[in-house]
Amino acid sequence: MIGLCAAAAVALPLAAAAVGTLPAHPLAPLQEVVNDGVTVDWSAGTLTTQAGAAPDLRMPSAEVARPGAVRRARAAALARLKQALGALPLGGDRRLPPDAIDRASARARTAGVEYQSNGGAVVSLVVHFTDWLDTPGRLPQSAPDGGSDPDGGTSEASAGSPAVDVTISAAAARLGAAPIVKGGKQEVALGAATYRIGTPPASARAVAAKVDRAGRLVLDSASIAQKLAGGVAVIYVQKITK
Repeated sequence: MIGLCAAAAVALPLAAAAVGTLPAHPLAPLQEVVNDGVTVDWSAGTLTTQAGAAPDLRMPSAEVARPGAVRRARAAALARLKQALGALPLGGDRRLPPDAIDRASARARTAGVEYQSNGGAVVSLVVHFTDWLDTPGRLPQSAPDGGSDPDGGTSEASAGSPAVDVTISAAAARLGAAPIVKGGKQEVALGAATYRIGTPPASARAVAAKVDRAGRLVLDSASIAQKLAGGVAVIYVQKITK
C-alpha cells in the first residue's frame, strides 16, 4: 500500500501537467490562458504551454527512460499548441490556415524541461507569432552561440526578437495576431502583430490609426498600408476592446 501511495504521489504532477495547468504567477495585462493551459502573450507575441509524460516502466533505469518521456511530453504539448494556433484570432473572423499552423508548430522551441526522479518529464514549448510566416528573414533570429533542446530541436534561449516593420498607435483596438490594415481603398493583412498598452516613444515614429467597426486599422496613407502586407507590427493602444 505504501508503495502504491508513493507511486501515485510521483504521478500526480505529471498528470496535472499532461492536462494543462494555469500559470502559478498572476497574468500580465496582455496575457490570457486559452485552450486548456496555453498562455497567449500578446506583448511578446508567443503561445506557451507544457505537458508531462510518465516514464516507460519497462526501461532498466530512470536515465534510460527520460528521453522517451521527453519525446512524449513534447508531442502532447505540441498538440495543445496546434489546437490553440487554430483558434487564435488574427483579426475579424479570420484564423490561421492549416499550412500556417503546421509551419508554426514545426518551429516550436523548447522553453524548459523538468526531469522527474522516476524518469518522467515535463516539457514547456513556445511558438512565436512570426513562426507561421512563410517569408525568409521574418523569424526570430538565433543567438550567435545557437542552442538546442534535449530532443535535438531549437531552444527558446537561443531565439532573439524578429525585426519590426512598423509601429502603429491607436486609441483602442481589438487583439488580433495579424490584423487587417486599410488605407484608402488598399486593404492588406499584417503578417504578425504584438501589442503594448500606452503611448509609443517618439523614436518609434508610430503611424496613427483608427479602428473601424470591422476591427481594421485604418491609416491615412494608402501607400503605407500597401507596404505592410505580411509585415510585422507593434501596436500601441490606450484601451483593449472586445
